[in-house]
Amino acid sequence: IGLFTNWLAIKMLFRPLLERRIFGIRVPFTPGILPRERARIAQSMGDTVASDLLNDETLSARLRSDSFKKAIALAVLDIGKRALRATPDDIVGGIDGHVQAVIRAAVLKAVAGLSSSDSFSNAFIAGTDSALAASNDISLEEMLGEKTLSSAAGLVTAAMASDRFASSFAGAVTAALQHAAGSGKALTSFVDADTIRTLAAQAIDSAYPSFIKAASDLFEDRAIKLSMERIGAKIIRRTLDRFNSVQRFFISLGQYDSAILDNMPDTIADFYESTITILREDATKQAIVSRLAEYVVTFAQKPFASFDFIADPVKRDSATERLSSILSHAFSSLDEASMELAIRNALARSTVGEVLNALPGLADRLGPALAVWISEMFGQGLGVETPGSAIATAFFRAFSDEFSQTANAMPLGRTIAVNESDIVDIADAASEAISELAASESAGLLRSLDLRQLVVDKIDGLHIIDVEKMILRVVDRELGAITIFGGILGAIIGLSQSIILLFR
Repeated sequence: IGLFTNWLAIKMLFRPLLERRIFGIRVPFTPGILPRERARIAQSMGDTVASDLLNDETLSARLRSDSFKKAIALAVLDIGKRALRATPDDIVGGIDGHVQAVIRAAVLKAVAGLSSSDSFSNAFIAGTDSALAASNDISLEEMLGEKTLSSAAGLVTAAMASDRFASSFAGAVTAALQHAAGSGKALTSFVDADTIRTLAAQAIDSAYPSFIKAASDLFEDRAIKLSMERIGAKIIRRTLDRFNSVQRFFISLGQYDSAILDNMPDTIADFYESTITILREDATKQAIVSRLAEYVVTFAQKPFASFDFIADPVKRDSATERLSSILSHAFSSLDEASMELAIRNALARSTVGEVLNALPGLADRLGPALAVWISEMFGQGLGVETPGSAIATAFFRAFSDEFSQTANAMPLGRTIAVNESDIVDIADAASEAISELAASESAGLLRSLDLRQLVVDKIDGLHIIDVEKMILRVVDRELGAITIFGGILGAIIGLSQSIILLFR
């Protein structure tokens, strides 16, 4: 009896599935408890799950647990390792062509919109100002770097060695002079007379020793000496011819003319030594430097229009061609090593701060100018064609082609120079950040999921047979034990009653 009643009680939890009626009267205990109370049980289970099993505290604690962080780190590490072994071809190949086009268009539109926004401009200007301030004491040589200097030297040498560069440079100089001439300007319109006088004096003073050396070499030249002796002899003869006959008689009688002519080489040597001595005197040097500097200033004050090679178109073209030829010859003699040394020496002596100080206003205008240029380069957002956007298109197309040829078959790890140890660090940092983010957003996540309603809807959506199987799968052993316990208890009670009746 105990075995049967317990088995029946358990069955009545689930069966019958539907209520039974006899003569229109509902049979008690039909349907079973679970089918009859299904809605209430679903609500109760939903409340239990949402309030006690998966509440904010439980989920936050789980999301902040070490095991969850470790699981995230392992997942990120696995993804990172696979990404490092992948090639750009593998990554792009897994994306549909239409999706690629959509992504590319969206990225370009986003970059264009960002670059044209006031926020980007202000941030870019602030960043440029800060970068200039930080690089104030850095030399230009350090700023550019070894590789850039070598490349720049090669480019400059190749460019300057070309006839086209010399022709363009000469044309630019002539055009600038012609424009200045048309405005009635002189060299002093650009550089004041005192500066020209000082620069000319310094240049002449520096070149003066070379002038003395050139004069000495001139007098030492044998052809010059012979020429001076001939001219000296001619001057002596002309001088003697101006004397009267009596004077010439006594000069001839004493053979003074022959003596003078015979000593002409010594006389010329004495003249040379006296001239060099005079030139080496400080007073002579200062007088020559001052006179030449004043002549340079006078020359600089003459209007450009007064020069024939500027006013006359034919002479101007001829002068431009001659200047181009001179520059071409000069530039072609340059070699890359010399150019690199010259550039390096020039840059090593100047810092970024000195350049900015030498160009007033550059630091204040550089950031806004670059921000405007970047905005125009991307078409000021949203498909507006500008010369800058054409430049950007050409640049990115060439960049993409070249990069795809050299990097598509290369693992991403080699391309971006990242190894597994870096991925481990990233995974550790990501696990902490993701765990904290998930925990802080767990309350909102649970509210958006509405676990209570989710449980209610799930139970309501299950067939009662499935509910029965689910519950029995969880407590089948316990329910079976209850049935057996009912049988044992019933047997003990029946045996006890039999013994009591036997003794009666």
